[in-house]
Amino acid sequence: MIIISKRLAVLLVLLSIALSASAQERNAVVLISVDGFKPDYFERTDTPHFDRLIQEGVLADYLIPVFPTLTFTNHYSIVTGLYPENHGILSNTMYDPEWEVTFSLGNREELVKGRWYEGEPLWVTAENQGVRTASMFWVGSEAEISGVRPTRWNDYDSRLPHEQRIDSVITWLSLEDETRPDFITLYFSRIDSEGHRHGPDSEEVTRAIADMDADFGYFISELERTGLWDSTNLIIVSDHGMAAPSEEKVIFLDEIIDLDDVRVVGWGPVSMIRPAEGKRETVYHLLKEAEDNYRVYYREELPEAYRIGNHRRTPEIIMVADLPWSITSRSFFERRGVLAGNHGWDHREPEMRTIFLARGPDFHEGKRVGPFELVHIYEMICYLLDLEPAPNDGSLREVHHLIRE
Repeated sequence: MIIISKRLAVLLVLLSIALSASAQERNAVVLISVDGFKPDYFERTDTPHFDRLIQEGVLADYLIPVFPTLTFTNHYSIVTGLYPENHGILSNTMYDPEWEVTFSLGNREELVKGRWYEGEPLWVTAENQGVRTASMFWVGSEAEISGVRPTRWNDYDSRLPHEQRIDSVITWLSLEDETRPDFITLYFSRIDSEGHRHGPDSEEVTRAIADMDADFGYFISELERTGLWDSTNLIIVSDHGMAAPSEEKVIFLDEIIDLDDVRVVGWGPVSMIRPAEGKRETVYHLLKEAEDNYRVYYREELPEAYRIGNHRRTPEIIMVADLPWSITSRSFFERRGVLAGNHGWDHREPEMRTIFLARGPDFHEGKRVGPFELVHIYEMICYLLDLEPAPNDGSLREVHHLIRE
């Protein structure tokens, strides 16, 4: 009995040492979204700090977003590895027929409720396996999902200066107690905002790219100053591209169907339409007869590549405009026109492509790789953090070549 106890004690010590060594060897991962950043933006102006990250890391030709190419849908696919029909965030605006409630950017009360967010985001996967996490903004990070939140998180504040966001991340990475996060999300929206206001080819977007590069320069210098540069993996992504709609290319929905016969859940490049009772066939056939510069589908007809058809929040009729056409109403158009820049179109359109750039101790140096779908990022980060992934639609095989062994 005494011999067994001694052996057990030795085994426990060795296990403790192994676990401690594993924790020390694990390099932190900071997942950074630069909303609306297109692959060709790297070439728009001088970007010395992005250039350094590219030279020292891995750059994909482009990242393939999910459909529709919207902010909430793609951000949540990145952190769950799931297609929209499997995580439930089908759009920035959606209606749940079971709850009879609308989810939208303007409805903060619903926005922060965990019931909308299906699947398992990375911070839940990590926290459940003893890895601490933090979020300086990300879709879903303000909600309690499956009873779990990041160890540290913040209510979204678009006005918070970029430098303060970066300072918070540096502070978290510099912690020396058990609350130090090994996975952090960081989010920036300015480039997307300037693209919407002024268009993707505008001088305002060019200036925003240069300013974003300077922000990354500050982040790099702080990581170097604090001795964190060599033990931190930076993964930089965006959620969608940006295109320039035309006021000459507008589809007026109210000139095709009677809007009293439907509830339109979201406008723009994609319109999700809930017909009134008994109006499904009438609405669909009117839209089908007028089909020009857009495609209309019953829910069950949606292309498999869209991966949004198998969820109760998907409405019965979906219209998808051809790029760069927009779907609106005559009255709204006369009041507001169309945005100078927009997104939401088919995820296979070149203008909707996004970015992947990674630099750190666990990534190859100076490597250029082909495009891949953003749903594979979840599996990759789980691998880097030695986590058992939750069920997802991604595959480590698709991205393993990015990682240094």
